[in-house]
Amino acid sequence: MDGGGQVIEVLGDIYRPVPLALCGAGFAALAFGLRRTWPSARFLLLPAVAWLLAAAEEWYVRTYQPHMNIRVDLLFFMVLLTSVTLAGILLTVLYRRPPRP
Repeated sequence: MDGGGQVIEVLGDIYRPVPLALCGAGFAALAFGLRRTWPSARFLLLPAVAWLLAAAEEWYVRTYQPHMNIRVDLLFFMVLLTSVTLAGILLTVLYRRPPRP
């Protein structure tokens, strides 16, 4: 199997409702767990919401529309998940509160 086929296979294993929901719950747990020591951890709620939204959408499609073979919505959600996850992590790490007087 070539490298591209392996990537598609791994993405197919990850892009299921349960792993997506677990990832969203993980980001939410990190945001709530770090909120006292790391004030910018609230930005991790953005990827949490995006992952949970993708899990809900994937559950809906697999439950109520199992005949769909060509999934254009995956393009939208993959781009959304990637960009929002990177933005949330970068904002959490790089955002600094102004010093208090």
